[in-house]
Amino acid sequence: MREALLSFANEYAAEKESNGLDADELRSINHPLVFLFLGDQADEALRQVFELNRKRWNNSAGVVYLQVGTRPAMPGDSGTDGSGTDNGVYFWPLEGTNGEKKTVRAELYKQFYGNESKLLELNVILRRMNNRISAFGRSYSNMQRLNIAVVTEADDPASVLVPELTVLMRSIFGEHFRSVQMDLYTLLQEKQVGESFALSSSFGVSFLREVDQCQSRDYTFRELLQVTGEGIRLPAQHGPAPLFDMVYLFSDKDERGIFAESGMQGTYEMICSLNLLKNRKVPGELDPQHGAYNNQQFRQNMTPPDADGRCYVSAGYSRVQRPNQAIALTVLYHVYRKALHRLQENSAGLDTRERLELLELEPHRSDDRIRSLMAEHSQALDGMYGLLYHNVSASELRGMTLRQAEAALYGGNAQTFFETNVVRRVEAGFALHDGAKSLARLFTERVLAEPKYGFFSGAAWTDERESGSIPAALREQLRETTMLLAQGKAELEQKYAEGVELQGKDRRSLWSRLTQQLPVKEIVRRVLDDIYGLKLELLALHMKQQLLELYLNTLEGLHARMKQLEGRAQQLERTLHEASRSSIHQSHRSDYLGRNINEYYGHVVDIVVKELEERRGASYFCNERSLGNVSILLEQGEDKVVQRLVELCRKDVFVHPLFDQTFEGELLERANVAASYDNRDVLSKEDLYRDLYATLENEAAIRADVYRSTHRHRYEEKYLFGDYHSEFVQYAYAVDHGSRTYKLGCVHERKPSGIEKLNLMGGFRIEDLMYYRNGKLYYDTYVENGFVFHGKP
Repeated sequence: MREALLSFANEYAAEKESNGLDADELRSINHPLVFLFLGDQADEALRQVFELNRKRWNNSAGVVYLQVGTRPAMPGDSGTDGSGTDNGVYFWPLEGTNGEKKTVRAELYKQFYGNESKLLELNVILRRMNNRISAFGRSYSNMQRLNIAVVTEADDPASVLVPELTVLMRSIFGEHFRSVQMDLYTLLQEKQVGESFALSSSFGVSFLREVDQCQSRDYTFRELLQVTGEGIRLPAQHGPAPLFDMVYLFSDKDERGIFAESGMQGTYEMICSLNLLKNRKVPGELDPQHGAYNNQQFRQNMTPPDADGRCYVSAGYSRVQRPNQAIALTVLYHVYRKALHRLQENSAGLDTRERLELLELEPHRSDDRIRSLMAEHSQALDGMYGLLYHNVSASELRGMTLRQAEAALYGGNAQTFFETNVVRRVEAGFALHDGAKSLARLFTERVLAEPKYGFFSGAAWTDERESGSIPAALREQLRETTMLLAQGKAELEQKYAEGVELQGKDRRSLWSRLTQQLPVKEIVRRVLDDIYGLKLELLALHMKQQLLELYLNTLEGLHARMKQLEGRAQQLERTLHEASRSSIHQSHRSDYLGRNINEYYGHVVDIVVKELEERRGASYFCNERSLGNVSILLEQGEDKVVQRLVELCRKDVFVHPLFDQTFEGELLERANVAASYDNRDVLSKEDLYRDLYATLENEAAIRADVYRSTHRHRYEEKYLFGDYHSEFVQYAYAVDHGSRTYKLGCVHERKPSGIEKLNLMGGFRIEDLMYYRNGKLYYDTYVENGFVFHGKP
């Protein structure tokens, strides 16, 4: 259940995030792009960056990825024969080492050069990647330039191969592209976990020293790394020039000294955003005030005139977005709650008489059923006249009571005949009639299967404690029947006690009255008609009593079933509410982003449902094109209810204009939904924008802890990703206009669900990095103890 709800929330969030982006050319990259993920520690980076690119770039299918490590991080085109999944991900396996930590980097370096067959395999993979880029050429507006983004963790031993792999890639890809630009994205893990922190720091310092050498203006590289199928080797060369156009250093700790709660997740977002920033399509008619990113200008501005070019860049990334997942789950909860409320209202829609009529339980219905049940068997009384009775004279019967007379005439034969031919047959017919099954069938057809009633009405109508319930009415019928039965039994006893003469004195013939005698046949007739006629009436009352008790027992069972369904429905309501509440809690990254989600969207759902009911009728929820019969769905399982609920929300609720507001507009309305008109604490638009601006800036703190971060060569540029014409972006441009010390730009895109911010900071050196300063002591000490960290002496 929770997995299904989370899946729905994620799908809704993804849909809202991509609204308008499918037709947004600004979300496409301009030139082909190749990613190299080096080392097993970059596995997660590959998975995350691949997924981010897939979601955010319209032409992401043309992006090519190469993973170099000992194990593949994700399915891809891993075989030299082209086998695998055609998703643009290629894998080249590194050979394993002997596990000696003292020389692991140097050993990897040595193996790279020593295995010609593996090197040939790498050459073949790179050329296949080149062919794939050409196959997707139409998805790019310019095929003259290729961008290569190298991603590795500094302390991964495989990072020792960065120069070899990048120069080889430049050489092979350079045969098809006039310009190949390479950037390095280095991930630094500063959170010290485990006993290997010192060695990891030493590996990281080793790599940073190598990178510093590669970024020298006089750096050169020439090795025979290109291999043909015939074993011919050709040089891969570079320089003299810095190896990378830009080197980005990202740590899990920002310049404030705070470790990121999400670990490296923000870094993956930055890698994606930086590559879009540097490589996106920029229409010619774009307003120059947007401050488009210029890579060449950034490099020049961050590099002091007297420097040798070895200056590095870091960045910070933040995003404020509409909490779409929380909104989706909250709307789902309120729509379901509204549907249950309508069912509860319907349960009071019929009075007691109408409820009894619905289930055919009116008093006359029970009488009719008993009469129809006894109609045939009551004729058996006529057969009692054929019973032989004892030869008793009238004079002997004179002075007897009717009970004594019956005993003298029939003994127990009359009662036995009545029991056998009337009572037992009536009881057999009663059992065959199966009133419980009939009532349960009617209840299912007319209450449970009726969408507007269902389990809520069923539970309320069968609750014996409620005065207007069906059991309460049947109890009243049962009391009346029991009272009549008791009166009839008293009357029977009274008749049995009457004398024979008294019984017949008013109906004797003239001759009988004159002779003061009562014929025996007359006495027989009185016994059979008066006594057994009354017994037949008592049997009818007794059967009605049993029928009503049967109905009550059946209703008790139905009530238990309805209460169980009601409990499941309410438990599902609690589950939806908890899912909503939990998601809202996760959205509270600032005071306003998660504020009043429950209150506001409860109000929105009220508006939407009211409009739907006005257009489609008061029984909107009961319609099969809407939610349908919640009771039947619930009996099939809670997942069926959620599935139908999701379909309803997608089809009828989320399409309402209230769900298509601008990011800022929705946030402002939601922030103030609970405020009264005379409330002075109403959040103004300016207050909201100020809070959003501060949140974006604080969360976008530079992800590198640089010693004396206000160093004199610090150069900054900041970019917003969103609609340039929105009020918030215009507010951000005006905040410190005229006094800001950094360049502010906007990556204009149709982004209705939120705003992103990317802060760039460049101009520092390796020696300024606290990661390097802290790890150099470890590095020097390990070297003194015989550790070999570099491939070349």
